[in-house]
Amino acid sequence: MDDSQLLSQLLLALAGALMGAFAGGAVYWTAAGRNQRLRTTLDLYAEFHSPKFNHVRIAAHAAMQGKAMPAAYAAADGEAREAISSVVHFWEKVAQLLHIRAVNERLLRRFFAQYARWWGELLCDRREALADAEWGATLCDIDWLFQRLKRERRAGSRR
Repeated sequence: MDDSQLLSQLLLALAGALMGAFAGGAVYWTAAGRNQRLRTTLDLYAEFHSPKFNHVRIAAHAAMQGKAMPAAYAAADGEAREAISSVVHFWEKVAQLLHIRAVNERLLRRFFAQYARWWGELLCDRREALADAEWGATLCDIDWLFQRLKRERRAGSRR
């Protein structure tokens, strides 16, 4: 074997090793991203169903009865005002995480579709809420999330 053939064989071996490392890294990186999205989605589910946030959701719902979200927020005080804000910011966080693909959308839909229907009526179904100068952009992001979560009907029942 002459020097050019040896060099050719070494370059091919190096190229093969680099391609293998690249492919292995891509598989690892993809799996790590998938696992992180899963963990983030499960964390959101746990946060939403925590006893503390359940209390917050109940207080926000009570404060919003019959009013568009911005009007309910303006009329509320103390715990009720903070509860409304906390619920809005939770859904805004979920919307932003979905927008950057940091969550598992299929699982998010499974966990939150029924809540999106319910909270969508309270937060986003009134035009004046979506057009509000202070809250409108946030509520439009949340409305985008809710429309996306409601896209598919979930099979089965949660009885």
